[in-house]
Amino acid sequence: MALHRSAEAIKKKIEVLAAKGDGRSLELAEALAELRAMPKPPKGDRPGLAELVEISKLSRRAVGYLIKVWERFGSLNIPRKRLSDIGWTKLAIIAEHCEAGEELTALILAETCTAKELPARLKGGPKRKKMRTVQLRFTPTQYKTFETTLLANGARLPKKGWGLACKEQALMKVIGQ
Repeated sequence: MALHRSAEAIKKKIEVLAAKGDGRSLELAEALAELRAMPKPPKGDRPGLAELVEISKLSRRAVGYLIKVWERFGSLNIPRKRLSDIGWTKLAIIAEHCEAGEELTALILAETCTAKELPARLKGGPKRKKMRTVQLRFTPTQYKTFETTLLANGARLPKKGWGLACKEQALMKVIGQ
């Protein structure tokens, strides 16, 4: 494919930034979006998503999110440091769930909550209490006892999938709270 010299320079920049992987996601997002938005050269096509994936060595999803983030925030007058501090994961969530013109409010929310909480907060939901995760390892016999006890105290088998639904409430009932 015959590309303009500037397209070749952008491709090289993408390769370098993607190889570094040192938190320069915004620069990488800008370069990917710039290359993707280039007008068709006289001979050949502008690079498609598959070629951008090949150039950057990133997943198709990551490339898509980076481009979407840059298209959403690149033209806004927001310092790159602030965007970088928020992180591209939260920026991708905002780009996906936020209406145009509400980016500044969404960024304030992103600075005060986790990426997991952000979609609900963008929809106006309350801030969730800090949750703790507990991981347990059981033998098959121990798990059967655990499962039977939780099922007897309010847990249930899901309609689809595996595991237990409502296990937290059932466990707290067993504990006595």
